[in-house]
Amino acid sequence: MGKKSKTAAAAPRKESGMDIDSPPKSAPAAKGSKRSARDRGDEDDDDDDDSPLGEDEDVEMLDVNFSFFDPQPQDYHSIKLLLSQLLGHVDAATGDLDLAGVTDLVLEQKLVGSTVKTDSGEEDDKANEGDPYAVLTVLNLNVHKDKPAISSLIKYLLSKLDSPASSAFHAQLSALLQNPVEEAAEAKKQHVGLVLSERMVNMPTQIVPPMYRMLQEELQWAVEDKEPYNFSHLLFLSRVFLSSTAALEDDPNAALEQAIVAEAGLRQVVAPKKKKQRKGATKDERDDEKVWMYHPEDEFIQKFAEHKHVYHYTRSRRQGQDGAGDDFGVEQRGQLMLVPWAKFAEVVAGMEDFVGAAVA
Repeated sequence: MGKKSKTAAAAPRKESGMDIDSPPKSAPAAKGSKRSARDRGDEDDDDDDDSPLGEDEDVEMLDVNFSFFDPQPQDYHSIKLLLSQLLGHVDAATGDLDLAGVTDLVLEQKLVGSTVKTDSGEEDDKANEGDPYAVLTVLNLNVHKDKPAISSLIKYLLSKLDSPASSAFHAQLSALLQNPVEEAAEAKKQHVGLVLSERMVNMPTQIVPPMYRMLQEELQWAVEDKEPYNFSHLLFLSRVFLSSTAALEDDPNAALEQAIVAEAGLRQVVAPKKKKQRKGATKDERDDEKVWMYHPEDEFIQKFAEHKHVYHYTRSRRQGQDGAGDDFGVEQRGQLMLVPWAKFAEVVAGMEDFVGAAVA
């Protein structure tokens, strides 16, 4: 696969197509090439009595083509929306965070980052005009820390670590962020890369391993070109939600929530500490409340983390409160994970098998 041109980053890389349901682990996907991914519903279970659809109803399987592209200027609003989702829609709307500025930085990077778009069989240039439904990129926080958008984001993230339980995390991250910009291209670097990964709720998880393989390759190329992507650590930002099994079963949105859980392979990740309980919750329900991950790959990534912390959003939307977002009435929280750069190759190498098992 050829290296991306710095002067023509808008043109996606092209290579022979690859089915993302079973990609060769050694070959990163090519940007701009199309791969078919079939909805993995149980094709042989049409007569299953447990199906939510009646026996007389037909289930139509849809073939969806996905294309991987570099972030494009026309993706601005979609990427900004995904970043808003990643940071919690309510917190993102406070005015304390400059998501427009963060989005601009994502688009300005000519060497690193991917989006995923759907198409109906058009040529690559037509598919590229569509809206991205997933994004993965990394920003060097040390290099950009003096920019207002990143400065406010760093302040926000550090504020979420300002508690006794996360004091060691806060101390290490603060120290790393004090390292000067000039070290970015040195062999002994101590910079932090903020990994921004988000997708629409109905996107198949199988798109994730190819995106991380591409990111790994792009970072390697960037370092070879003396670009400021030398990192000692990667800071992963993600979302989780708080719920109990009983609440999922009793909630009016239970069917949708359980479908999301099944699709994403959500798992319990940590037992929450004492919190204010929602009105009307029973004792058993309160005791059963757990923190769950939206994205199964985050469960794998946390295995390599030196520090991890689940934090409350500054302005959490109350259960049942109207508003934009995909919380479906459950309480969302944010999560930060600090992973040594030396572990990133291992993360990428093992992610495909983990994701495959999680969604099987």
